[in-house]
Amino acid sequence: MSNVKKWLEPHYRIVYACLFGVIISSLTSVKLLAILTACVLFAVSFLHSHQPKHLLKRWLKFNLFSVLLWATLSWKIGENGLSWNENGINLAILITLRMNLIVLSVWLFLHHVTDTILVQAIAKLPLPIKLIHLFILSVRYISLLAELNQKMDMAMKARGFHPKFNLFTMKVYAQRVALLLIHSMLKAEKAEIAMKARGFKL
Repeated sequence: MSNVKKWLEPHYRIVYACLFGVIISSLTSVKLLAILTACVLFAVSFLHSHQPKHLLKRWLKFNLFSVLLWATLSWKIGENGLSWNENGINLAILITLRMNLIVLSVWLFLHHVTDTILVQAIAKLPLPIKLIHLFILSVRYISLLAELNQKMDMAMKARGFHPKFNLFTMKVYAQRVALLLIHSMLKAEKAEIAMKARGFKL
């Protein structure tokens, strides 16, 4: 039992997730990808059965990119104007299935892995020390930006903002994204100054 727990430690699970992602990226069978996606989705749904709404919300947010993908690949401009692009549709199906399967597998392998545990797991991997430092900084600042985004969301709700499909909502979200980018640049500059002060060189 102790040996099984050893192989299920977070740093091993990161390796499993990476290997599984590489294998998925090489698959070209839509049927096989669909079966694997259904199996992994069932496993993830079982693990998150206590909060299905939160899981569904995360999945829908992620698949906004899939909508954009389908909107650009499913048609083409030919001699007779716009027409359906069969090759593009097949490619969109393949990319969507791969993308969803990779994300679901990451949710499965890294279940109950917090930011702190993830940082500790990355430090245990046999990687160059500088690469480990960069991974740790990435995890740290992604979590900080997520907290900032959550605070901005709460502030917008406190001011009575209700998103709608109109120009005003688009302007507000554009300003929000711009603020997040500015904050990320400032954080990156501060981190770079701090690392240089400690003698860190790539």
